[in-house]
Formats: sequence, structure tokens, C-alpha cells
Amino acid sequence: MRSRHRQSIAPLALLILLLGLGLGFAALAQQNSQNPYDKFRQREHSNQGYMTEEEEMKLAEEVHQQVLKQVRLVQGQSVNSYINTLGQKLARQSERPEIRWQFYVVDDASINAFATLGGRVYVHTGLIAATTNEAQLASVVGHEIGHIVGRHGLENVKKAQRYGTLGAIASIAGAILGGAKGAAIDLVGNLVAGGYLMKHSRDAEREADFLGLYNLNRANYNTQGMVEMFETLSQISQSQPNQIGSILASHPPAAERAQNTSREITQHLPASTSTQRVMTTAEYNRIRGVLPRARKVRPRN
Repeated sequence: MRSRHRQSIAPLALLILLLGLGLGFAALAQQNSQNPYDKFRQREHSNQGYMTEEEEMKLAEEVHQQVLKQVRLVQGQSVNSYINTLGQKLARQSERPEIRWQFYVVDDASINAFATLGGRVYVHTGLIAATTNEAQLASVVGHEIGHIVGRHGLENVKKAQRYGTLGAIASIAGAILGGAKGAAIDLVGNLVAGGYLMKHSRDAEREADFLGLYNLNRANYNTQGMVEMFETLSQISQSQPNQIGSILASHPPAAERAQNTSREITQHLPASTSTQRVMTTAEYNRIRGVLPRARKVRPRN
């Protein structure tokens, strides 16, 4: 009787095990198929918990002065005017249209771009040269705008304070506003030189992609340009990895970003790849033709 009882239990136990494995695989498959942008869909952004907007703008100016010690800006009027016009067009469609946005062109052949605080965005000439249409370039500028909308730089300042990296970093903005610049400016220098300001988490990069994609959509660009840009970055990172600047090199894999963006477009923005949308312009083509010869790529840090 015991033997027959055990024999009847064995197939039942096996069935339960197989069902459990099946449910596990199904859960894993569902997790892998989830849209990574879903977590950002209802997120609201503000300066609450960081610093006032006035403090952010003042700090952004001091950060800019420190950035100027590390990079050389292009002085040519045409390329600066073009990037500023492009950036302003996108910024007006962002979730922070009211702040003063400023866009700069960095004389550097590496494929790179970065944002700091308070509407300051920097685009390398190497990045402009790596694009083949305006929608691709706009997707990167939109991504950088997304960092400022998402307060990712402010989050990095807060983290630096929390972990004691920069000591009294929280007092910087207040000290600058109050006129006590000395030690505060030294801390700003450390903030920039140490790379703390632009070391975003992978999740922050994905959120900037999400915000940038919708920024691109609202500005009437063909969102396929963002997918193309990620595909280009993926190819270059494999064939010429030294061309990718240190900031872009630390982002999530470009192939993953292309896949995430394609999925979002398919699920939520199918009309945004219409041929009626802007892919390139005559002004973009003109600027690409007169782009100044950039300096050699700097070694990555």
C-alpha cells in the first residue's frame, strides 16, 4: 500500500514541479518584455528636495566657469547659432520651457555631449560630425535637455553631499547667492573636475532617453532619428571605441537604448515616424559642410 501511495504521489509532484517551472519562465519572459520606460510615465519633476531654481541658475553659472577651464568652445558664429536655434526649439517643447536655456559647441572630435544644471547643454563638434541628419542630432540634444528636466545633475550634487564626497556642497548655492564665494567656488571646481555632476545612473540615462524621445516628438521630428543615433553609436563603440567620449561611454549599451526606444515608438508613438515629420533640414546640411575641423580626441579618463 505504501509503495503504491508513493508511486501515485511521484507523478503529482512532478506535475507540480513542471507547473512551477512554467510559471517561473512565464514570469521571467513577462519581466523581459516589460517596457523599461513605464516607470517614468507618471513621474513629476521639480526642484523640491534639492535647491531653489534661483540657486540652481546661479550654481549653473559657476559650474559653467569651471567647465570653461576644461574645454574649448567653438567661436564660429554659424555653428553656434545653429545649435542654439535647434536647442531652443527643443527646449520650448520640454517640461521646463520657462528657464533660460543656453547651448554651447565644444571644439572636440570625440563623440560626446553633456548637460550640467539650469539649462546649460554642451555639444561636441565630433558628435555633430557623427550624425547624418538633424533628427539624429536633435535626439541627443533632447536627451541632454531631459537630464535637466529630470534634475539629474541636482540629484548628483545631493548624492555627493550624502556620501561626504564634497563636504558642505549643500551650502554652495547659498554661499554664492550670499556673496561668500571662496570655499564654495573651490567645491564647485571639485564637483566638475571630479566628474560628479555628469555621472548619472543607468536609470537616469534611460529617463533622459524617455524624456528626450517625447521632446523630439513634440518638436515634430521623426523619432526614428533617435533609433538611428543609437544604432550609429553602437556601431562606432564596436569599431572605434576611442571615438566615444567618456560621458557617452558610461551610458547603457547603445543597442539596448535603440531597442527600448523602438519599443516605445511602436507601443505609444507609431505616428511619430511618419514621412511628414522632420528628418533633416537644409540648414543642418549647410552646417555639416562648414563644421570646423575639431581637435583630436582626448583619451578617456
